[in-house]
Amino acid sequence: MSRTDDLPDAPLLDDDAVAEFLSSNPDFFNHHADLLSDLDVRGEAGDSVSLLERQVSVLRERNRDLRQQLNTLLTNAADNEQVYMRMKTLTLALMDAGSVADLDVVLDRYLISGFDADHATCFVHHWVPTDDEDLTHVVGIALDEASPLPGLFERTEPVCAVHRVEEYTAVFPDALLSAPGSIALVPMRTDALNAVLVIGSWDPQRFAPDMGKVFLVHIGDVMSRTLERLGVG
Repeated sequence: MSRTDDLPDAPLLDDDAVAEFLSSNPDFFNHHADLLSDLDVRGEAGDSVSLLERQVSVLRERNRDLRQQLNTLLTNAADNEQVYMRMKTLTLALMDAGSVADLDVVLDRYLISGFDADHATCFVHHWVPTDDEDLTHVVGIALDEASPLPGLFERTEPVCAVHRVEEYTAVFPDALLSAPGSIALVPMRTDALNAVLVIGSWDPQRFAPDMGKVFLVHIGDVMSRTLERLGVG
């Protein structure tokens, strides 16, 4: 048996191991400058370049990525600011509503128009409006009346989804829809209230399942308090 057979196996070096070592020892080539001449560094076009040129190229690419990320953050911040201002306007209008008729107008003027929706209806379970209330966006569902969608009043969290034409028109009978649309369901349930705010859009991507629900929850909280204050439910 040779002496080498008694020696432990040398650790295998792969690309990841070498990269980790160089990352942990950034001054390695300062102590081994002679190796720089043996390195084969390729540019974006595939031609040989100096190590310094390659570093400059990588840094420029990283700067482009960082600028793009920054521009995305600034765009998102501007969009969020617009949504916040619309939400603030809607909240104040709901607080000022002195009657169910006022609430009906607020839903039309500040919810549908303000949030790029096409339809909005607040369905209230076990409630019937008075004869003198001419309402469009606040609809009562009597005890013996079927809800426009199965399980509409059983939800506890906001839900966004694409709905077929027949489902969409069941909620919004006046909608002239020839293709699937999207709907956001915002439940409002308390001890004295069981209602659902339904917001619709002809755009099937407007209320996508993966969209954030923070603003919808806020709308539901303010709406439920407004309904209870107005004696609805």
